[in-house]
Amino acid sequence: MLKRNRTGFTNGWRLRSAWSVVVLSALSAPLLTGCAAESRDEVLKAFRLELPPCETQDMTFSGQSSAPGINLAMSFTAPESCVKQYLTDHQVDLERPVYWPASGESKVGGTPISPTKPPFGADSMKQFKLELDPSKKYEVYRGFTTPKKAEFKVLLVPQGEQIGVYMECVITGEVSRRD
Repeated sequence: MLKRNRTGFTNGWRLRSAWSVVVLSALSAPLLTGCAAESRDEVLKAFRLELPPCETQDMTFSGQSSAPGINLAMSFTAPESCVKQYLTDHQVDLERPVYWPASGESKVGGTPISPTKPPFGADSMKQFKLELDPSKKYEVYRGFTTPKKAEFKVLLVPQGEQIGVYMECVITGEVSRRD
């Protein structure tokens, strides 16, 4: 027969229950979080992506370089000349921007896509805290490539003499291969 203490539970039940929660939490953590968190430098090294050679501000970063879930999203603000050189150094053709919002409505597989559909996935838009004004035009580039053949979509947001740069990896290339 179980004895109840003043909280209504037996000490043995409470101890077993607490122990079960600890064990289940420890076992499920690797499933929820994947591998141990990697530092920004580790992820950038795996992607073989260097930061711009100029001073940047307001850096945000999210990513991992091991499966499952290889990804990289980052943003920063830098002088326009530095940003343009950084993009050129990574094979971006500055003469061929795509604009957001898109002009007109497009379709993918017969399904209409709104011209104001955000340029990045919901998680990245949230991370970037990015709210775009659909009455303005923003330059978007594809083809920003690293030596590991990872490709990024890049959005530029003018901020006076500075430019906000928002990047999201769209093709991981050979990132999972270690040098």
